[in-house]
Amino acid sequence: MVQDLDKTEAREQLRKLREIKRNLITQVREIEKERAVYREKREEGNNQVRELYNKAKEARKHRDTVNEDVKLNKALRDLRKEDLDKAKGKVEGLETTIKDIDFKENSKARSKKRNLSRQIRDLEVKIETSPTMQKKSEDEIIDKIGKLSSQMEQIDVVDEKRDELRNARKKLRSLKGEQTAHHKEVRKLASQSQGFHDEMIENMSEAKKIRSDADENHKKVIDLSEKIKDIRKEIAKVSAESDRLRKLLGEETIVERKKRKIKEEKERQTEIDTKAEEILERYQSGEKLGFEEFKLLISRGMLKE
Repeated sequence: MVQDLDKTEAREQLRKLREIKRNLITQVREIEKERAVYREKREEGNNQVRELYNKAKEARKHRDTVNEDVKLNKALRDLRKEDLDKAKGKVEGLETTIKDIDFKENSKARSKKRNLSRQIRDLEVKIETSPTMQKKSEDEIIDKIGKLSSQMEQIDVVDEKRDELRNARKKLRSLKGEQTAHHKEVRKLASQSQGFHDEMIENMSEAKKIRSDADENHKKVIDLSEKIKDIRKEIAKVSAESDRLRKLLGEETIVERKKRKIKEEKERQTEIDTKAEEILERYQSGEKLGFEEFKLLISRGMLKE
């Protein structure tokens, strides 16, 4: 049997162990609060990272769509460039042809054509009104009419070429306009694409930074969890030592107290069930029950409310 002095020392040790355990439990709770803060920061950071990556993904999607439009407009611009080169060649060819024919302005060509026409009419009238004209003179006039007619045909050719040149120049201007429009569209779309690309990079860069912070918070959560684990081991040791002293003093240990309470609760519930069954039998036999008895049957699921 433990001597009184030993019991006094054991109770003093048990008191100190209870104090140590309380302090350790307090430490655990404080660390758990701190860990909860870092967990919240970590989750908040992870949510922000997901949101930023979704934004980056959306920006990349827009960028790729715009890049397809850039490719299309570049292709159309290049096609117009080819058409433009052909149109330029045609205009230059017509200009050379007209220059080689040696006619300058349309107004002068029209004036000369009217003059040639008048000369031809005068010569034709002269032949018609001169029946006694010698054959040599008549041949000379006819030859002259032929030369004048040839000059008029040449002017007609120039007029046709000038009309063709005007149309070619008009088409050239139209092609230049289309090429310029596609070029402007390419520059505008390229600017939009760069904007979406910059947005994507910015979101990913920000996500990377936040991810680094979230990883740091996660590391702190792990470190604090390890501390809690170590402290709980100390608590378990203190509890084991406390149980040893309680047994030494003939007192219940924590585990024994829990087992006893569980056993007592089971016994109490068994007694209540037995009592409820007795009340149900009385009720089924026609006996009137009080309010508390009805309440008990309902709480045990033996009657419907």
